[in-house]
Amino acid sequence: MGTAKKGQWDQSLADAYSRLECLTKESVSRDEQDEPCMEALLFSQLTRVYLEEEDMRVRQKLKRKSSQRISRVMHERVGEFLAERLPGLSFLVIDGLLFVKREEELLGVLKCIPDLGSYDTPSWNATIGRFAKQYQKRYKLAPDQLLFVVCSLAKSLDAAHAKALTGVDVWCGTALTTPAYREALQAYVGKCVEAMNAIPKPWEQLYFLSADVHPNALATQLIQGETASMPDRWLRPSVCEVIHFLERKL
Repeated sequence: MGTAKKGQWDQSLADAYSRLECLTKESVSRDEQDEPCMEALLFSQLTRVYLEEEDMRVRQKLKRKSSQRISRVMHERVGEFLAERLPGLSFLVIDGLLFVKREEELLGVLKCIPDLGSYDTPSWNATIGRFAKQYQKRYKLAPDQLLFVVCSLAKSLDAAHAKALTGVDVWCGTALTTPAYREALQAYVGKCVEAMNAIPKPWEQLYFLSADVHPNALATQLIQGETASMPDRWLRPSVCEVIHFLERKL
């Protein structure tokens, strides 16, 4: 990278971090009347992971971001985030999973899923079930020890399935993430969780963040100087419930 290009890149990156900080403060300020907005703070940290990875990609002239490195760093950041709020617990990243312990007792293992990708909503149960079987075999984990956090539902919603579960009729899954369907989407997510039998206590094991904004997409918008915003709503069950769930185990 030439000196001029390096200077341009450094400035773009600095601007991206500055904008992210401003967006996070705005989001926390908007939501703090209800409760400290853990979701906004965590989403900001996850977006920083993608900013850092893009910086590494550009400086090392790599063709693409490393999904393996993103997963490792993402779990490290989630562990740091939870450790600040749960000082009685320890968090250790092993093979892309976050192990949660109280002294030597294993309380749970958390997997952070950036998005469900090509897995449409009807197959969430099968997807989570596949992860559960994989970790049970590899680490001898019981299904009730697994916790999942899905960062974004972008491109993973099924209109026909939404109508079947809630009666809400939309022309495409993406429409469910628009403000007009705010309550309908939450109702749909709730029914999906209720119907999940891949894990024994889905309401205590499966958590969500954003409906539509993806931390990777937000990082790209910030770097390119495009219009960007943090999610203006957070799905339930969410990060606050993760913290409350682990607090009860202290």
